[in-house]
Amino acid sequence: MKKISAVVLSTLALTITACSTNKPAPPPPTPEATPWAQAHMAELTAIALEEHYEIQNNGEQIRLIIPVKNNFHPKRTLLLPSGLVPLSRIAKVLRTATDSNISVVGFSDDVGADDINQQLSLERAEAVASVLQLGGVRRHNMQLKSLGEDQPRADNSTPEGRDLNRRVEIEITPRGAVSSLALAP
Repeated sequence: MKKISAVVLSTLALTITACSTNKPAPPPPTPEATPWAQAHMAELTAIALEEHYEIQNNGEQIRLIIPVKNNFHPKRTLLLPSGLVPLSRIAKVLRTATDSNISVVGFSDDVGADDINQQLSLERAEAVASVLQLGGVRRHNMQLKSLGEDQPRADNSTPEGRDLNRRVEIEITPRGAVSSLALAP
């Protein structure tokens, strides 16, 4: 009986030891920022933090998310003076980024007609692109998109969700990322 108890106890001890040494799997690695992104991230992050913008980096792409609230006139697509200064600072960073493709993408909430939301988001994207261009970013480096109420970030049934969905995003990618597409001769 003592031998059986000793065997059971030693098996139990080995099982507990084996279980306690099993560490959870590490999280998947996040993509490393390319040298291109690293060169631009510090200044853009500083602006984003000061202005309550969101900034995302997935290695090759930097995305600045600019809320419509507090940056655009509430009833129109005009930028407020408080929205002009940070965009001018972003333009100062981006005007030297001649190795970059810049997409300015407008979004809206789902309140109202689809065609009106599409137009609103385009006009907001145009307003941001105009400030970037006035700040020295070359027009041929920029692409405008209007996604209207497509791709919401939050639930449109709440005021907070609608605020999150009304935004303009500046997507910055290295020029080489686009040129990797094969073109027909």
